[in-house]
Amino acid sequence: MYVIWFLHRVPRAREEEFRTVVHQAIEVFRRHGAIGGTVFEMADPTAKYGCSDIESSVDVADDEVLYAELAYFHDRAHYDEVMPRVDADPELMVLYHELVRTVDIGRVVRAEFSTLFDLFNEAEHERYLAEPRTHWAPAPA
Repeated sequence: MYVIWFLHRVPRAREEEFRTVVHQAIEVFRRHGAIGGTVFEMADPTAKYGCSDIESSVDVADDEVLYAELAYFHDRAHYDEVMPRVDADPELMVLYHELVRTVDIGRVVRAEFSTLFDLFNEAEHERYLAEPRTHWAPAPA
């Protein structure tokens, strides 16, 4: 798999705007052939198991919350096929400008990663996929 990874520092007062914009952006990616995307909200930033905590490694203001976002592609060739269509979509430019108004875009961290290996407990993975989960969705317009 090939992923685009983002680490967003989002002002607490702008969380709902951020969630809506990123949700809509992932829809643009999907519409043009990307596998999809995932947004994670930080659940526990504390240091554990001898590791340092993320907030000591990433400058996070008191009024900010960290979110991680992943956009998924089969491989680099799939990414190279899909991204020109995504980048040419005028809706994405509108969403980008909304994101720039929502977060300090210069503080968003972005990288691309290729899968080195996947290891899953197949039974637990199947259980995870089968169990209903609550997902955040934008409020109706």
